[in-house]
Amino acid sequence: MAKRESPEINAGSMADIAFLLLIFFLVTTTMDKDTAYLRMIPKKVETNKPQTPIQQKNIYKIAINSKQVIQARDSIIKPEDITHLNSRIKHFYLVNRGKKENRDINYPYYGYGSIQLYKSNLQEQEARLLKLESQEVIDERTQQMIDQAYDAVAKWEEKLEMMELYAKFSGKREMPEIDFEAHIRLESFLDTDYSAYVAVQSEVEKAVTEMRDKEAMELFGMTYTAMNNFYQQKKTENTPEVRTMKKHMELIETLFPLKLIEVKPKR
Repeated sequence: MAKRESPEINAGSMADIAFLLLIFFLVTTTMDKDTAYLRMIPKKVETNKPQTPIQQKNIYKIAINSKQVIQARDSIIKPEDITHLNSRIKHFYLVNRGKKENRDINYPYYGYGSIQLYKSNLQEQEARLLKLESQEVIDERTQQMIDQAYDAVAKWEEKLEMMELYAKFSGKREMPEIDFEAHIRLESFLDTDYSAYVAVQSEVEKAVTEMRDKEAMELFGMTYTAMNNFYQQKKTENTPEVRTMKKHMELIETLFPLKLIEVKPKR
């Protein structure tokens, strides 16, 4: 009697099955996303100027400890009361806005530019640039001064453009600008919960966005959020409408800049 052979298992399709399962799990698996406002990370600025201490009135310090308790300057905010941070951020920005006298010395001061002032500063920098470039010998130091003059000319051209736009839509002769050193400083610890950190970031962004929305509505009859949504959808189209929208957004961002400095977590 012939010996009966055991049937072999056909494993030829196992690789196909494994591949299909992999595709299935990739398609059906979901990942939690952090809920927060998106921000552009600022570029590092290189400078040869000596660092001078920033006045405390220009710093709004927010610290989050390991128990997720928030210290906003001298105020303590519990995790469940994080929305209170919104009004405090707005107060930091607005308490001295529009004031030239009787200002709160604990908060940033405002400067007030005009078309005449910005034109004068622009002409001064253009004359300086012309004088530097007319020198017979341009050494390394002179070239650095020329580069700085070009940057200054670009800066005052931009400020003049923003001032003219602000004057056109507001009817005012002066544009309020918060101290350029004013910023929000966010500190945390290594054991600070990430979700709490993101929540604070979002509250800061929300407060600034709400101020921008209000200002944009008063100037242009359209919120900053709506303008930004439009621009993000159409920014690849180089049309007059898109360019105008971008300039309107730049003005609002000039009036309410978001300077958020995130400090390396402490132990």
